[in-house]
Amino acid sequence: MRFVDDWLGMPLCSLIGRIIQIKNYFLPIKTEIDANKVKTILCQKYFGMGTILHAIPLIRALKQHYPNAKIIFMTLESNREIVQLIQMVDEVLTIRLDSLGILIRGVLSNIMYLLQQRIDISIDLEFFSKFTMIVSFLCNAKIRVGLHQKRIRPEGIMTHNIYYNHYKHISEIYFAFTNAFGIERKQEYFASYLPSLRNSQEKVLRKKFGLKHDVQIVIINVNASELFKFRRWPSSYFIELVELLIQRYPNFYYIFIGGKSDCKYVEEIYQSIDNRNDRLINCAGQTNIKELVALIEMAYLMISNDSGPMHIASLCSVNLVAFFGPETPVVYGPINENALVFSPNGLYCSPCMSIYDSKKSLYAEECLENECLTNVKPKEVFEMIENRFLNQTR
Repeated sequence: MRFVDDWLGMPLCSLIGRIIQIKNYFLPIKTEIDANKVKTILCQKYFGMGTILHAIPLIRALKQHYPNAKIIFMTLESNREIVQLIQMVDEVLTIRLDSLGILIRGVLSNIMYLLQQRIDISIDLEFFSKFTMIVSFLCNAKIRVGLHQKRIRPEGIMTHNIYYNHYKHISEIYFAFTNAFGIERKQEYFASYLPSLRNSQEKVLRKKFGLKHDVQIVIINVNASELFKFRRWPSSYFIELVELLIQRYPNFYYIFIGGKSDCKYVEEIYQSIDNRNDRLINCAGQTNIKELVALIEMAYLMISNDSGPMHIASLCSVNLVAFFGPETPVVYGPINENALVFSPNGLYCSPCMSIYDSKKSLYAEECLENECLTNVKPKEVFEMIENRFLNQTR
């Protein structure tokens, strides 16, 4: 998908943009719309569970500003469950990446459906993707809003360009889309991101994994996205850290989480821990998204790589330890105050992931040591976790 976007997207978007500019010169279009007349809004975001969640304040503001509008969210099939947790979204459309044929059929089918829905506003939440620009154009949205940087995204297709400020957190970047509609900022839009699922799922989870009510939970997330595995803190470091925690604080549950694709990696780490007991649990691949959110809500502490579950913990205000190296916490870091973030200081090559180049690492082919993460030692992490979160529990 990204290969096609890189090689075909730019010339195609440039051509479409130029045609639109010529058309608008002779037949200017109206880019303002009565809020009461907006019936359908399309949002697109395909990659990144965390970034999808950080769009919630924007979606909440749109829902309040356009009370009669139906909000459709188009994403990857793997994100369906997380988007369905966003209560303001009325319908989820998905595409699959199993093969090029399946992708093309899915996209065309969704575009035909969107044409029937008569989209009034298209919100493009991807970072400089040409694919999403083309979808916004093909679904004939009257107003098309997306992030913009000169020489990275062709001009002409979007009716409203939102400046991408890489010094701001992603939730603020997305909320800047409201400037296109004159929506005033309200703190209530940022009040609560996700509905609480603890009450509906806790009983099931405790029975499923044998969790007692009087024992607190520490969640360990050793995973990162399949696309960006170099964001992982080393597995040997996680093993050493968990062993230190179990030795000093044996009365906690230590629960490893992960998706089905993470099972092998998580199991290898789990089996490598020397002092395993019945309070060390591997539940990777055994929870759906609702159970995962509820389990994170139940936790006293979560230790995680930069990943989707880390963002869930942040939005649930759980005590959180997060490792950043290739990516920057300035844009993607936890937003809760009770978070301890490990990020390299003074290392020139960090962060190396470039949002201007499909989040490819600028140094991935040259980086052999992954110093931004390997320089963060387990004993240092343990001491800081103990001082920040655990001393008061003894």
